[in-house]
Amino acid sequence: MNKTLIAASLALLLSACSNNQTIEQSQNFVSCSFPDSPSDDAPGWVCDITPTDLAISATGYAKKSAAGMGMMKKVALANAQVILATQLKTQVGNKFTQLIDSSVTSGVDDEALESVIETFEDVTENVVSQTLNGARIQMSMVSPKGGVYLLLGMDQATYNANITTAVDALNNDSKLWDTFNNEQAAKDLQQALESMKQQ
Repeated sequence: MNKTLIAASLALLLSACSNNQTIEQSQNFVSCSFPDSPSDDAPGWVCDITPTDLAISATGYAKKSAAGMGMMKKVALANAQVILATQLKTQVGNKFTQLIDSSVTSGVDDEALESVIETFEDVTENVVSQTLNGARIQMSMVSPKGGVYLLLGMDQATYNANITTAVDALNNDSKLWDTFNNEQAAKDLQQALESMKQQ
């Protein structure tokens, strides 16, 4: 009975230890297969797992084509750029909205705040489309079925530079500041924008 109890305790202890993997280890051992070839294992980034050395990433795909590898890579890159731009715009927009909700409350009506958020979205879309050139192709791979997968990403420094560019563009947008006819609210917005650079 004691041997059984000791064996069960040891098995429980070993299984608990094996669940304490780091994120990096989990990425290396995550179960992932090529979407166009489900029976074949693929690296984690093919399944949209961002590598730890990137702040943001996107995976593009192009199916096998008679147009050749060059065209397939262009299609996969375009696909990844659209996904990355959407992610970046969403992340920046969410940060801004959270900051506005928590910071700018001084005598500003809902209509003015809505106008500020719409202006921010317009400026952000413009900035994101211009700054994606900071994203780099990190890796590409051909699946067993011949499709091309491409990982596009930004390291933390490039990501931070994109945030700073978006904030600076907002600071220079007179339409945004004209929305406020309240000095305290404009000051709160300025502080909120500057704090985005620090995050």
